[in-house]
Amino acid sequence: MRIRIVIQVSIFILLAILGIVLTACGGGAGPENVYIADEGDNGQNVTMAVGDALQVSLPENRSTGYVWSVVTNDEAVLQPTDDPSYEIEGEPLPGAGGRVTFYFTADAPGTVALRMINARPQETAVEPVSTFELTVQVTD
Repeated sequence: MRIRIVIQVSIFILLAILGIVLTACGGGAGPENVYIADEGDNGQNVTMAVGDALQVSLPENRSTGYVWSVVTNDEAVLQPTDDPSYEIEGEPLPGAGGRVTFYFTADAPGTVALRMINARPQETAVEPVSTFELTVQVTD
């Protein structure tokens, strides 16, 4: 009986310490605000605070060779936080289109003209088929 109580108390203390450590480290908490932009936000302005996140989700069909890429950004202000992700929309059939999502975090105050193009990377002398521009103002 006494051993059982000692084990239970030890587990309780261990869990309490773990909870304190996770709280002190942020516990994996994400940004306070996440702004999600898509093709309907092309040409718009967004104001964010330092520490907020931005996701830009655009239609893409990789089977055509056309992909979105960032061509203008001030990474000191708006830092990419992960590789873009791609999800097929609907059934995963050959040639099916989807959406690509780019992830950013507002790292410092400033204004960024985020510009992206949808083009074939190997065709540098050809105009892109689509462009996306978003003016991002980051405040303290």
